[in-house]
Amino acid sequence: MGSTPKDGRVGFTVGVDELPQQGVELKTYYIDRYEVTANQYRKFVEAAGRKPPGDPRFPEIYPWAREGGVPKEFESHPVIYVSWDDAKAYCEWTGKRLPAEAEWEKAARGTDGRIWPWGNVYDAKKANVQEFQAGGTLPVGSFPKGVSPYGVYDMAGNVAEWTMDWYQAFPGSNLVRSAFGKNKVVKGGAFTLPGEPYARSASRSMAREPGKKHRSVGFRCAMDVK
Repeated sequence: MGSTPKDGRVGFTVGVDELPQQGVELKTYYIDRYEVTANQYRKFVEAAGRKPPGDPRFPEIYPWAREGGVPKEFESHPVIYVSWDDAKAYCEWTGKRLPAEAEWEKAARGTDGRIWPWGNVYDAKKANVQEFQAGGTLPVGSFPKGVSPYGVYDMAGNVAEWTMDWYQAFPGSNLVRSAFGKNKVVKGGAFTLPGEPYARSASRSMAREPGKKHRSVGFRCAMDVK
């Protein structure tokens, strides 16, 4: 988990918050193959009486805030404009939970600790990142060549994803940041950002306050093996 200075220029392509690299032992778990879609989240909104996602400041970007429904063309896209609390509540409604940061990173990197889900050579054609120039989200699973070693899609690009964990310095790091303990870890890059460095599986640069919503942040769920 994390990076070493050999993975790139520290402070540029490698974040100082990714150091030092560490080994983490995890219990066996499941993780969703795809990001939660707008249509899946709609069912939660209707069943649980939750407010639909969206930002009333920008209804033209995500029409749920204005129309209260999922536009047909967005049904298979990842849900966006959801807070950490929204994501956590949805996962619990389905009998699951948000993945821990280490679980998310393991699912993206496989057993060989690769930099991107598909390997160690960057390829903007394998993910919905800024260089791909889609201009927005795409249906989940649109990049089969960018799948992780475990068969998990869109772990680089499309939307960044909430995790369960608070943003903290790694053990062995003396790094001090005001965001530590206040923000939640968000992983995976997004269509709004360059794939280098943001779509790297170890990147932690998108951590944000749990109450914040954004057009480039969604989530997927995980589950313990019983």
